[in-house]
Amino acid sequence: MRGRGIIQARALVCAMGLAGLTHSGTASAVDVELSSTTAAQSYDVGSPWGYRLERRRLLQTVGFSLYHLQGDAKPGEPDYNLRVLGRVDADFGIGNQLPSDQADAETSFDVARGSNFVPGLAIARFDLMYAYIEGKNLADGWLGFKAGRQYVTDALGWWSFDGGLVRVSTPFYLDVEAYGGLEQRGGLPLSTSRYESQGVWRGARAGFDEAEGPRSSDYPSYQFAAVAPAFGAALESAGPSWVHARLSYRRVYNTGEAFTSQFPVPAGGGYPTVDGLRLSSERVGWAGYVNKPDLGGLKGGLSYDLYNETFATAYGGVEVYAGDKVTIGADADHYRPTFDADSIFNWFTHEPSTTATGRVAVRFTKEIDLAASGGARLWATEGDPEELGGIQCRALNLPKDCFETAVVDPTKVDPINAGPSGTRLADVTSADENRPTVYEVDGLGQLAARYRSTLGSVELRSMVQAGARGHRVGGDAGGEKLFDGGRYALGGRFSVYDFTDPRAENDHTTSFGYVVGGGYKPIDITRLGAEWEHDINARVGQRFRVLARLDILWVR
Repeated sequence: MRGRGIIQARALVCAMGLAGLTHSGTASAVDVELSSTTAAQSYDVGSPWGYRLERRRLLQTVGFSLYHLQGDAKPGEPDYNLRVLGRVDADFGIGNQLPSDQADAETSFDVARGSNFVPGLAIARFDLMYAYIEGKNLADGWLGFKAGRQYVTDALGWWSFDGGLVRVSTPFYLDVEAYGGLEQRGGLPLSTSRYESQGVWRGARAGFDEAEGPRSSDYPSYQFAAVAPAFGAALESAGPSWVHARLSYRRVYNTGEAFTSQFPVPAGGGYPTVDGLRLSSERVGWAGYVNKPDLGGLKGGLSYDLYNETFATAYGGVEVYAGDKVTIGADADHYRPTFDADSIFNWFTHEPSTTATGRVAVRFTKEIDLAASGGARLWATEGDPEELGGIQCRALNLPKDCFETAVVDPTKVDPINAGPSGTRLADVTSADENRPTVYEVDGLGQLAARYRSTLGSVELRSMVQAGARGHRVGGDAGGEKLFDGGRYALGGRFSVYDFTDPRAENDHTTSFGYVVGGGYKPIDITRLGAEWEHDINARVGQRFRVLARLDILWVR
């Protein structure tokens, strides 16, 4: 039963591909592309708490594209394409840590009386990544369109929706884009949650609130899946290739019912909910670059979250081409997490991190190159984590380390009513003078060298990240040897990394690992590969992973 969903999903995608090929048989000018990736992996990972996590995962993608559906393609003339890509993610290791008679307890409420049930967890998931038809060079080159499931990629990040997009190409080096439809969301048919805003756990509730089944009120964190109307627009430059800019705007709505509290209303009032059309996210962003091959380049971008009223991302960089073999650059990146407007995480503080680095790359010969970078990462918190706990303890008339020494259980503290000192803990915690912005800095460094030739490659890499919260430092060495013109390949990698975490009782760990693998191309359109990985450290013991992969790409 577990494999039936995968078989059905693969059959669906293959059938779609065959249908497209059959339809294209009367148009000899149609170009056909078929692709497939099959990756199976098995791994066993220990944890610091003693249990082991076993996973048996299968990734399958199947895609096809039909280009020039109208027949012979002519420059500047209307051109139509059809593109489809489906993906199956399956994990046959779910439940392996449970007794054999409870192996399905995490995915079935009927097993073990729902004690291990995880809403939304499934052995296999099918995601229709994209499926759209597009037209180009319509109306004398003014118009283009896409209809179906598609991606938008810009300063607002990767995003997927079902709907339509229209693009107007003007003769003034400026394109105008408008789109609308439904955001791709977890719990809806053929969808995934990876493109929706963070902070809300959503999914399908089939079987909920039925006899002997799970009750929605038992899982108030698991919100109802519902359609999410969305629209957006963009202005994009279409001038010389050495300069480009894009200004984007997007707004997404939530619909349907959602719990607004983890706790029921007193006196049998049930769980409070919200319903109807409401904002999910609203963002605007810009990104651009200037690049002159004989001089260097500038790039920059930012996005502003209109709901949270904050800059979610901002980045910038400059690089100089110092001759044919040397590139010198500097980069800065600012990131602040933002969340869906329905998320409780909007109530909590979420401070940004900012990274600034300088870099240099030198290509000594066609085979040998060296790259180095260094800089710092700035972390911000609202309130000093080392001091706030002591302030709270003193408000309770307890020693300043009361939480660390288990004098008091923080989950049992009443934040609303006055404590022994007559002060409400909530007032002490939220007082501005107790929550100054505190910064911590980590130093960063990387060094890499590489040798490449038609016979193979060798690569050496090292890195360090160190600060008051601990450090991570180490490196690895690896290489690949090609045989018979690349038909066969053998490779491997060995790594050593050292970690510290001042919060842990055993705060120091050194990890060793190695990977060995090989590849084979029986025919030009196919490649087979396999890897074995083994990692060792004192904190989690032995970890193992086996990976096998098959890639196929056929173009006619």
